[in-house]
Amino acid sequence: MVTTTTPPSTRYAVPTGAGELVRRTTAGVLVAVVALLLVRTVVALSGANLGATGANDPFALGPGIAAATVAGVGAAVVYAALVRLTDRPVRKFVAAAAVVFAVMLVPVIVFAPTLGVTAVGQAVLVVSHVVVAVPLVAFVTGAIRV
Repeated sequence: MVTTTTPPSTRYAVPTGAGELVRRTTAGVLVAVVALLLVRTVVALSGANLGATGANDPFALGPGIAAATVAGVGAAVVYAALVRLTDRPVRKFVAAAAVVFAVMLVPVIVFAPTLGVTAVGQAVLVVSHVVVAVPLVAFVTGAIRV
């Protein structure tokens, strides 16, 4: 059994080993992918006009799953560095995640319409970003225990 410590500066358990962080990240990625699949299913069943199709389709499932996985790996690396280098890793990680989230919305707002994405499609992309980001942050930081 892996033990965790809770430094006085945080109320979340900081992982004591790489294995625990890998387990947290894997759980976060799995929940994010399931949430992404649910969003895509609801959108498909609703018949909403998202606008974009073809080779540049931002709604393709494979790239969405790959992006969620890469985001999870990136989140784990950043969190591991913050645990080592700072006294308040959770607070700093959440702040960094918020900045990354805001930056990731720029292409949704600026570039997606050039691909023919409708306003509904843009909303779906924003929701997709949220359903990936929230579980990753929650699991990686230990807000949700595995």
